[in-house]
Amino acid sequence: MPITLQQQYSLACREIEYEVIPAALHNGIGLLPWSPLAGGFLSGKYARGGGTDETQARYTDANPMFQYIGEKLAGTERNWATLAEVRRIADEAGATPSQVALSWVTNRPSVSSTIIGARTMEQLRGNLGATALQLDEGAVARLDAVSAPKPDEYPYGRFGSLQRHRYVDSSDQALREL
Repeated sequence: MPITLQQQYSLACREIEYEVIPAALHNGIGLLPWSPLAGGFLSGKYARGGGTDETQARYTDANPMFQYIGEKLAGTERNWATLAEVRRIADEAGATPSQVALSWVTNRPSVSSTIIGARTMEQLRGNLGATALQLDEGAVARLDAVSAPKPDEYPYGRFGSLQRHRYVDSSDQALREL
């Protein structure tokens, strides 16, 4: 029997709240989120318009996959609004944006542990500071509201909806063409 799941989960990627987290809670399975900082987006190092505070940032890399993911993250107003709220709460709490984002995800239902990565020891020490940060109910409510999940391409967006409403029988044209 599985005891944990490893899913992508962060303030920028909350769609697992629709089904995965309720199923995990129902079955007593813990969650070990990966990319809790959305690949560094929630650390505050990225700026609107493609700028970054770090020259070695992942999404400025030549790797097409990283560029695609970076464009998806930076392409939504919701993510920029979330990052702005993370920064405000960090300022209020005397913390870093990374610490706020990590504290939020670490204290979510079913999360049993969080992967805290860093490129440098300084980043690692800063990120580990999230373990001592306890966000108050107001801050959590603000983060929950601004980052509320929205149906994405699959399985909840247009593509997934088309798949769910597709009835397959012997008269299905697509099957006859196989």
